[in-house]
Amino acid sequence: MTNDPIKGVYELGHALHLLDADHHGFARSDIERVECFWTFGDLDTSSAGFLLRLRDGRRAYLDFLHWHAFEQDEDFRIEIEFLPYDQRYPTFASADEPMGGWSFDTSHLKKQLTS
Repeated sequence: MTNDPIKGVYELGHALHLLDADHHGFARSDIERVECFWTFGDLDTSSAGFLLRLRDGRRAYLDFLHWHAFEQDEDFRIEIEFLPYDQRYPTFASADEPMGGWSFDTSHLKKQLTS
């Protein structure tokens, strides 16, 4: 699979901008790396999920949703789920999720963490 230098960059950038240590339990500087991610978009929304390894050893799943309201204010939401040490992936409501499946090619996202 060829590395897509754009996939996930938009969503991760917005999510990192919204991330608040007091509210979410960690800050951008606490993220060691993105382990894997998924993205999905249509005319009305962009969504993504990022499985993050934190510098203190914890793992967090960051779920991102962006509504593209036509001629209205945009709206963003992120939710954080800390995973137990023995859980590899977050639990989804459907076996068909995440939409599009996981991508493990995350090297292009590292720049988002340091910029």
